[in-house]
Formats: sequence, structure tokens, C-alpha cells
Amino acid sequence: MLKPLLKLWSDNKGVAAIEFAIIFPLFLVLLFGTIELVNYNMQSRRAAMAANFAAEYISRDGDGVMQVSERHIVEDIWMIMNPTAQAATQVKPGNWANGYSRALSSVRFEKKPGCSSDCPYEPKVVWSFLYQDNVKSPVYMQCDVAVVSNETKLNGGVIRQGATGRVPIVIADFTYPYRPLLEGWLLPSVELHVSASRRTRSGTVLEHASDDFVTRCPA
Repeated sequence: MLKPLLKLWSDNKGVAAIEFAIIFPLFLVLLFGTIELVNYNMQSRRAAMAANFAAEYISRDGDGVMQVSERHIVEDIWMIMNPTAQAATQVKPGNWANGYSRALSSVRFEKKPGCSSDCPYEPKVVWSFLYQDNVKSPVYMQCDVAVVSNETKLNGGVIRQGATGRVPIVIADFTYPYRPLLEGWLLPSVELHVSASRRTRSGTVLEHASDDFVTRCPA
């Protein structure tokens, strides 16, 4: 048994076969890993673009009141820019899509009570909209928002310190399911959470027309 193996090792063709057997699987892993990384980066960028476009659109509302039809346009942005559209075809019983959510909110700022000079502004959520389907790790808090440092990653429940001030802001928070090419073998499915915020162009609080999907937050 040992003699044929030693002969194979000493033969040039045998060495080449052994090298190929070792290198080829590594090459496949490197190839699929590169494709997966590029695909993930592309879909992450598209998801971030969707959130930014949505926040920019609602921040430009001219009359200060978002109508239901205008919100539907935002939801169209969410779908048109959808980087993981193939995941929507994998339906679970009773749900048209898995792992998707979209949330919008309007936030005003008030000076901290009892403060007389150089007062910090505290965020107050005016209203929020949330539509969610089977999201594993929801990050959006409807009427609760916190101020964080400017380096902190955004999610639907935080506002960066640099965005606070007299001018109200709007927030768009989207979740998309990302299913790797090698899902179930090497990599699990993950969720892309993306958020964006913008100051309202009018400088006033953005209200929302009456709707069953909208939550009015306490003053």
C-alpha cells in the first residue's frame, strides 16, 4: 500500500494530480467567495440607495402633510429599488413575502425641559408607519427614538447627534432578506437593515393623513 503511494508521490504526474486535488477545492471556495462578496456588496448598496431615496422624497413634501397616495410612492421606491426581489417569490403560508419590512416616521425636537442655556434637543416621534413580514431581527421602534453619536450605524430607532436641532426630520427604515448563493451549505440567510434620515425642506413637522397603518405617538 505504501509503495504505490510513494511511487505516485515521486512521479511528476502524480505530484501534479495531488496538487490539483488540493488546490481545486480552494479555488472553488475563493471563486464562490468572491462572487458572494460582490453580490452582497451590490445588494447592500441598492438597499441603502432605496432608504436614501425614500427619505429624500418625503423630506421634500410641500404642504407638510403626507397623503396615503404619497406613502404608496415611497413603498413603490422600496420595491423598485428592491435588491433581493427573488426572495419575494419564496412565500410562507399566509404571507406574500419573507423578511421584508418598511417603516417611516416623522420626528420633531424639543429643548430639554428645565434647561435655560445651551440646551440639548430631545427627539419626539410625531407619527410612524410600519409594515413588517417575518423579520427575524426587527430594529425599528415605532414611538421610541434615541440620540447616538455621529459614528453609530443608523437604524429606525436612533438619530445621530448631528441631525438634532430646530428643524424636524423624517426617517426611512427598510429591511430586505439576503439569501447567499450557498445558503444552507456554508452560509445562513441574513437581513439587510438600512436606514436614512433627512431634515424637512420646509423646516416644519411632516404630518400624515389619517390612516389605519399609521401610529400616532404621544406628545
